[in-house]
Amino acid sequence: MSRSSAYLLVISFLLLTALGFVMLLSTAPYSQEGQVDGMNGVRRQGVWLLLGLIAAGVLSVTDYHNLRRWAGPLFGVAVVLLVLCFVPGVGVNMGGSSRWIGLQSLGFKSIRGQPSELARIIIIISLAAWCAKFRSQRKEFLRGFVYPILMVALPTGLIAAEVDLGTASLVFLACTGMLFIAGARWVYVIGLIMAGAILLAAAIHFIPNRMARITAFTHLNDPEMLKQSAEINDKNHQQIQSKIALGAGGLSGQGLGESRQKLFYLPLPHTDFIFAIIGEEGGLAATLGVILLFLIGGLSGMIISLNAPDRFGQLLGFGLMSLILGQACINVGVTTGCLPNKGMPLPFISYGGSNLFSCLVALGIVLNIYLQARESTVAPVPFLGREKLTPAV
Repeated sequence: MSRSSAYLLVISFLLLTALGFVMLLSTAPYSQEGQVDGMNGVRRQGVWLLLGLIAAGVLSVTDYHNLRRWAGPLFGVAVVLLVLCFVPGVGVNMGGSSRWIGLQSLGFKSIRGQPSELARIIIIISLAAWCAKFRSQRKEFLRGFVYPILMVALPTGLIAAEVDLGTASLVFLACTGMLFIAGARWVYVIGLIMAGAILLAAAIHFIPNRMARITAFTHLNDPEMLKQSAEINDKNHQQIQSKIALGAGGLSGQGLGESRQKLFYLPLPHTDFIFAIIGEEGGLAATLGVILLFLIGGLSGMIISLNAPDRFGQLLGFGLMSLILGQACINVGVTTGCLPNKGMPLPFISYGGSNLFSCLVALGIVLNIYLQARESTVAPVPFLGREKLTPAV
């Protein structure tokens, strides 16, 4: 495996991180917390970046097989952290969602984190460990399909209960892809996708706010309905302003720091909708550059994963890269009005320490997979050929 894959992986994602800080400097002063201290968000993001780089560095030189040995305890920790989101005094409810835990009961109101960011990585580790352990039973209905699904369902269900259907769906899709390449039968995977779609539709139907978002999204490009319904107009406000920002940017952009939409027209310009500000200030060239960096980094990560020396490494790398790329696709889709509004940050770029930390952790693990593959004297498990990772029919 060429060293260029690792270089491209690191360079692409570090460039995206650097861009994130540049855009944070441009947008943070116009956020709600930035009204008091415009540099507060930059400092906090810097602390998370430092912690993330340390974690990535340690994990890059730590044999990833240790994660397989610790998959069970890590899984327990993830479940406990997710449960804490619902514990009064520890869990933090914001905007009707209980996605954070903090130390507000001890007087540290500004210290909080989002357990689902770390939990989704642990879910990927646990599923990869299971599929590697029961590799010979991958065709079986119970050990090859039902048991791993039940294992994943517990933490994913807790994430969904936080009213974070986007992250839960992202984890579900990544795990489905892992089962697919691990060798689960086609009929099981197709059935799982159908069941997941039904559950998601039911969850949206019974959560009024989410159902209202879907209804509003269907009228996103209907000016008459936007004029007639104040509720639909309000639900679509962020995406409407986002599209205005992207359109105002044109080909070359308004110039760094010259965005007008961040002047309290576009809510959350430094988090979920930062891609729109990149488009307004940097134009089409900047947005295409961001997408290109994600494609280069993602493809490099997938190449590294497929050349891992064992099944666990292949599945682990694939799952982690799927999380990053899937999250990027959802964020860009929402920002451009192609998907319903969902609060999900753009990896490595959006303001949000927990997400930046988890992305850097994933990067460190994939780098170690690369180093282990280079040092291994054993030929990598083939992705195609007699011993396939593709599903057995």
